[in-house]
Amino acid sequence: MSDLKNEKAIAENFLKEMLEADDTGNYELFIQHYEEKDLVDFSMERFQNDIKHMQARNGMNLGYEYFGALQGYREGDHDGCFRFVWKGLYEKREALIVIGIHRKDDTWYINESSIR
Repeated sequence: MSDLKNEKAIAENFLKEMLEADDTGNYELFIQHYEEKDLVDFSMERFQNDIKHMQARNGMNLGYEYFGALQGYREGDHDGCFRFVWKGLYEKREALIVIGIHRKDDTWYINESSIR
């Protein structure tokens, strides 16, 4: 397996933007790297509700530490995906942060994001 440096850099940039979106409640920033078809049923209201509950449970994000990656899995109808995992450091607890990405027509997209 390659070292995935380029893919990791892309995913980490997406992670930084998404953490900023979480902290500021910026829906447009949060969804900017998703394909439209992956945003079905993910409205601004759902985003705001998710952020409210996440911040109550975790507090604000203080940073993150890289754990590792998985290459070549299938996510929905996306082939050749990469999944990157970080330990999220929050005010109230630590959590796993997962960002999944794939490339389509020379553009990188997010196909998975979660904080567990």
